[in-house]
Amino acid sequence: MLSTALRRPLLARPLARRLSTSPPPPGSPRRFSALALSLFSLGCSSAYLLGALYPPPLLTLLAPRPGPAPPHPSSPEAAAHAAELEAALQALPPLAAARGAPDVGEWYETRPYTHVPEERRVNSLTAGALAGPGRLAVRPLVRARRDESESWVFVHVGRGVCGHEGIVHGGLLATLLDEGMGRVAIQNLPEKVGVTATLNITYRAPTRADQFIILKTKLDRQSGRKAWVSGRVEDANGKLLVEANAMFVQPKYAALLNKSAIRQVMGDPELDAQARPVVEGAVYPTQGRDEREA
Repeated sequence: MLSTALRRPLLARPLARRLSTSPPPPGSPRRFSALALSLFSLGCSSAYLLGALYPPPLLTLLAPRPGPAPPHPSSPEAAAHAAELEAALQALPPLAAARGAPDVGEWYETRPYTHVPEERRVNSLTAGALAGPGRLAVRPLVRARRDESESWVFVHVGRGVCGHEGIVHGGLLATLLDEGMGRVAIQNLPEKVGVTATLNITYRAPTRADQFIILKTKLDRQSGRKAWVSGRVEDANGKLLVEANAMFVQPKYAALLNKSAIRQVMGDPELDAQARPVVEGAVYPTQGRDEREA
């Protein structure tokens, strides 16, 4: 009994220390755990704030932010936006580098659809339905070799041409490549007319909206009424986004088509300087020869 009574205070003292509300001594495990929890919370808050301000690329693919609606095509905001994009295009580093390259004399520049009347342009997919703020806000700029063996096409793609939010629709990229490669093929076919026979596309990386992309096309070979062309899409930093190759065929009725109108669609500095101007409402009859040769 005595030994039990003497042991009871000894058992109570550790329990009293465990229930004490006094602060733990410096360096104790309890104080270290509180500090670690505070640092962890601060780190999580900082990471969330930085992620919200500068989201990593993967996060923008998995959880993209909705973009604002584009301005109305006839609004002053739309005109200002187009002017900003045009200025950005002219200052684009790859374009500036190409203009300053040693072989600059072997290339020319043109803007497709510039001299095509609005009544025709509205029925074009890329120059009509897809043109405007948030889509293809400025007309493409084409740099082509004077021997028509190669071309670079600078295009701005907006958020209105996306499939997945913030990512350009693959079908649009296929359309742009088809037109870009078709331009090279047509320039190398005997009658300067061609249609797409085969088109093969390989998508290498997501193409983000609201940026300039560069379509690089090259004639691989031409034989008779057929031309084979390869192409690729890169961003302004040279990252490969899409690869493609296609075969174009000159139709048998090509001699009956108005090739001057086709050249006006593709853009041609020589035609701009020498051909008679396109007039709104004018009717251009189908003929077998180019208008300049008539």
